Amino acid sequence: MKAHIARNQNAGVPLALGWNLSAGDRGKLDGMAPAFGMKVLPVSPADAGKTVAQLLGEVETRSARTLVLEPGAYPSALVLANFKDKDVDTLLDLLKQAQVNIPLKAVVTPANRSWVFGDLLAHLQEEHTAFTAAKENQTR
Repeated sequence: MKAHIARNQNAGVPLALGWNLSAGDRGKLDGMAPAFGMKVLPVSPADAGKTVAQLLGEVETRSARTLVLEPGAYPSALVLANFKDKDVDTLLDLLKQAQVNIPLKAVVTPANRSWVFGDLLAHLQEEHTAFTAAKENQTR
């Protein structure tokens, strides 16, 4: 009897976890995807209790924390995985040029891979709020 080993079909593929993306922003992101070989994976409110690694398909989803967010609980977010540094910069530049409005952005790291997605959103929101406040204080 052979053991069945689940393989991550997304290993090494540039992935973008998208939260609360508007139809227009999602369309622009989908339009950019082929240039990067990128897959856009929308995260639903019901999936907010899964870890980033589970959402990326890196680990089996046994049980997710019971965390369901309201669709508008956080502004739109983009979490990038398996990108080369230069490609991250290029994608961010293209998003800016295309006037895509995604205020929360992050790159998957060894540290945040094990985070529950809803917790990562909360952390990104805190950072964004602090960064925006600091930026406003500099312009005064």
